[in-house]
Amino acid sequence: MSIVALDPTGGAPDRTTERRLAPRPPTLRGERLGLVVNGLGYSERFFDALSRELLAQTELDGVVKVVKSSVSVPPDPGDWSRLTEGATVAITGFGG
Repeated sequence: MSIVALDPTGGAPDRTTERRLAPRPPTLRGERLGLVVNGLGYSERFFDALSRELLAQTELDGVVKVVKSSVSVPPDPGDWSRLTEGATVAITGFGG
């Protein structure tokens, strides 16, 4: 039996590496929103409501939603590809 561990730091080998937030776009006009839903509790309903509000109040170009199979794993490779190829901004969160 093997043990698989996930590194929440993104696997940076040197913990002294400075990490910064990605630059925030000045507007959401034309951006495509990526949603990473952990599937716990009502998180999917929350993110669906949030995306409807953002679509109604901004000029987003669409939404790419990914629902993970478990809270403790990253999105599967196909979903990760859809997200990274289709979204230009993203929101993720933890629901319980």
